[in-house]
Amino acid sequence: MIELSEKVSGLIYQLRIFMPMEPGYVFSYIVKRDNECVMIDAGYPNAELLNPLINELSKISNCRLSTLFITHMHIDHTGLANELRNRLSLSIVMHRRDYEQVLKMLDRDLFIKEFLELLGQYGVPNAEMELYRNVTSGLSSRRRLSALNPDVLINNEEEYIERMHVLLTPGHSPGHISIILDEYKLAFTGDLILPTITTHVGLTPINPGNPLRDYLNSLIRIRKVDLKCLYPGHEGEICNVNDRINELIMHRVSRLCEVVNTLRNNELTIFEITNMLKWMDDKKYVDLDPMNKYMALTETAALVKYLESIGIVKTGNDYKYGIIREIMCDIRELIPQ
Repeated sequence: MIELSEKVSGLIYQLRIFMPMEPGYVFSYIVKRDNECVMIDAGYPNAELLNPLINELSKISNCRLSTLFITHMHIDHTGLANELRNRLSLSIVMHRRDYEQVLKMLDRDLFIKEFLELLGQYGVPNAEMELYRNVTSGLSSRRRLSALNPDVLINNEEEYIERMHVLLTPGHSPGHISIILDEYKLAFTGDLILPTITTHVGLTPINPGNPLRDYLNSLIRIRKVDLKCLYPGHEGEICNVNDRINELIMHRVSRLCEVVNTLRNNELTIFEITNMLKWMDDKKYVDLDPMNKYMALTETAALVKYLESIGIVKTGNDYKYGIIREIMCDIRELIPQ
């Protein structure tokens, strides 16, 4: 259920924590500084895991845990935060932007109302509305499994806390942070950069604005730091950091081009575009389960919003989008760097 391993001798320890959804586990990390330790992320909310987790922590010698950093608001990263604080007297740190979204999710009626209004703008037909109402209600209910009351709220794009270099790296969520060990050129990046999985970036009431633009800027910001290795929330460490970042940027270029090509000689709603794209394992939208339909639709919305922000597409009063500026569909036109 929980596996402890040493990743960098005497410095970084990884906790592999079970969770009952894909990919089946999530990583938390312990960073040891002298006799002080900080923890990064708190696993999925499962009370049965609390004692085993604390037992594994006790195996790290001379490690007084003082601070828990939350990379982002998603429940597989915040799950046992309050319980750990109560048992170990540690301080919980997260970005204010994400905490504000946690509070919004706890108001289920407001969360559902805002999302259904957004679905109208996406052109979702009435026949699909109940599916999305159920998905949104489920997300809110799952959020309620884990109360989260941080002790320290980060307000800035960059701060130093407990000798840890904290950067705001939004996109996957509005208050996603990455935590850097400057002297070792190592970083903990939550779900920003994963070895093979493509991070979900969706436009929703809890990830508003222009999340794909934010995500791409976050990737570029991390690339400029020139890191040796990353320790993400899933899969395993990444030591070809810039190569992986470039792959992720090119993946988004490819998806943006798919949207542009779909709109050539067509005016379509976000829902109609979603239906014309291919999704995980080359599936059509209609073949996806409800949660992956939610992810596909909101990802399409983020792609379209980004294209609108750089003046390539525009919507009319009927929420149908069309191309207003022809492009060659390459990285230089799509992603200013």
